[in-house]
Amino acid sequence: MTFFKLINQIHPKYWQLIVGILLGFISTGASLFVPQLAQRLINNFRHVSTSLIILTAIIFIGGLLIGALSGLILGIFGEDVVAKMRKTLWSKLLYLPVKYFDNTKTGEISSRLVNDTSQVKNLLANTLPNAVTSLLQFFGALVIMMAMDWQMTLIMFIAVPLVILALLPIMQQSRKIGRKRQDELANFSSDSTSVLSEIRLVKSSNGENKELTTGNKRISSLYNIGVKEAFINSLTQPITNMLMMFLFLGILGYGALRVMKCLAKLKKKPNMIKKLISRTKNLN
Repeated sequence: MTFFKLINQIHPKYWQLIVGILLGFISTGASLFVPQLAQRLINNFRHVSTSLIILTAIIFIGGLLIGALSGLILGIFGEDVVAKMRKTLWSKLLYLPVKYFDNTKTGEISSRLVNDTSQVKNLLANTLPNAVTSLLQFFGALVIMMAMDWQMTLIMFIAVPLVILALLPIMQQSRKIGRKRQDELANFSSDSTSVLSEIRLVKSSNGENKELTTGNKRISSLYNIGVKEAFINSLTQPITNMLMMFLFLGILGYGALRVMKCLAKLKKKPNMIKKLISRTKNLN
């Protein structure tokens, strides 16, 4: 709630966010509708309708253009938010008492002013709209899949959350490491900025060795965090691929069983097989 109160204080242009998300919805709907048209084209490839081809091309290209426009509007919204936030923070910093700057390192303040506001922009302009459109795409694809084959869809609907639950511990560790990395970067930026800005004082007091030791500790801490992050990232990809492979093999196996059952039923009804053969000949 504190975060949203902070955002409301700068009076962002929410209409840009709403328009960008709505255009993202339209683009997502087009991306869901195009495969249905492509399926009709493939099924009727011997008697392709020119109007259907034109309609598919228009929806496909229109979806791409609308998606690009959505990204542009959301990007402008994010830049507007981060600019207003930086102006507000800069104005606040200039009127703070000197005591605050005595107790807070200059590098840390500048890091919060530049890096943290950029993270807010990425959240509002990229992460939030992508999450909303991804939900629409998920539910839209779910409806289409249910209409095509509810049994296969049900299996996937159950299996995918299981995969996400299996990856949840790794995702939590990655989030913790990312937070530690951001804090450590702010501390390192603060220390290095303070030392370099007061380099004359450091040299006059023969504090090079002390600052060298402190800097090396910060760099080593960043290295250790980076190693942990690399380890987590190295585990994420193989585990995800393995789980998705199991999911694919399970769904493929279930589909093969259903095909075998259908073939067994057809063998018991030879008249149905003759009808299918005759229909195939007619199509040829």
